[in-house]
Amino acid sequence: MDGNWRETLVPGGVFGNLRIVKRLGSGGMGVVFLAENPKGVRCALKVLAPSDASDEGRFEERFRNEAAFALKARHPNLVEVWDAGRDSATGLYYHVMEYLPGGSLRELIATAKKGLPIERAVSIARDVAHALVHIERNGMVHRDIKPDNVLFTADGIAKLADFGISRFEQGDDVHATRAAAVIGTPAYMAPEQMIDSHDVDIRADIYSFGVMLYELLAGRRPNAGENAMNTLAKAIEGYSFPNVRELRPDVPSALAKLVSDMTLPDPDDRPASAALVLMRIVQLVDTSEDYAPGAAVQAKLPWYRDRGVLYAATAMALALEALVLAIFRAVRGGG
Repeated sequence: MDGNWRETLVPGGVFGNLRIVKRLGSGGMGVVFLAENPKGVRCALKVLAPSDASDEGRFEERFRNEAAFALKARHPNLVEVWDAGRDSATGLYYHVMEYLPGGSLRELIATAKKGLPIERAVSIARDVAHALVHIERNGMVHRDIKPDNVLFTADGIAKLADFGISRFEQGDDVHATRAAAVIGTPAYMAPEQMIDSHDVDIRADIYSFGVMLYELLAGRRPNAGENAMNTLAKAIEGYSFPNVRELRPDVPSALAKLVSDMTLPDPDDRPASAALVLMRIVQLVDTSEDYAPGAAVQAKLPWYRDRGVLYAATAMALALEALVLAIFRAVRGGG
């Protein structure tokens, strides 16, 4: 391996046919840089540093499987991976991904301080739920849903990123997490994931999504100020988080109930699938007593007043998603 790889990954450095612009940050696995190809198209370059390439090859295995999943299971609400491999000059494993200039959800929450507008929060939640429906259908559990891993396109579409510590049902990666191993971000982890991250299912992602949605609405996590052990102890005792309406009374009761259901300590009490979460999010544009959609939502959804039409449209959208994704992949592949 080239010992000068660190000198390559600096502004102005060249990695393959890419020119490094700047470092963007670190993900669940590897370091991410903003780069440009010879035509000036910007992209995100993610590399697995040699210091991470250890532990009997488990990190390399996860890194390769992350790329394989992203290249195969494309979706409009997942960050696209365009290329992946191992650089011959440096020996570094890499992913080349789309660059999303809209920043992260973490940054958006920081600017909002006391919570996002309800309609914006619901819109972001809908995008994330679509992504979770897709990864669940492809046999994967993300295991690190948090605001840092939700990125935005220039026009505000939310995309789920960073599958570095995900659990795949197919392939050897199911063995890449040792039994009783704990991985993830403690502030967002489901109680069962804090105990053993190996055998968690989509309900752990739903819990993390619920904590994130609470933060979107209230401007703070429901477990803010607690350490992971305190949160886990309370969960074992059956303690549930306070209703988000206690911090923000204008949150619709249906939305507050969804957040509460998603973050229940016992996974058997949570929504059983991402599709059920998505259905309930879409239902939030219904004309409930404490929530009338704003003008922008009404303009896009002129049928929102008809509950039967709304629910039927949601079910139809879920049923046709496979066809839409096939077309999406074909178009992207052809480009």
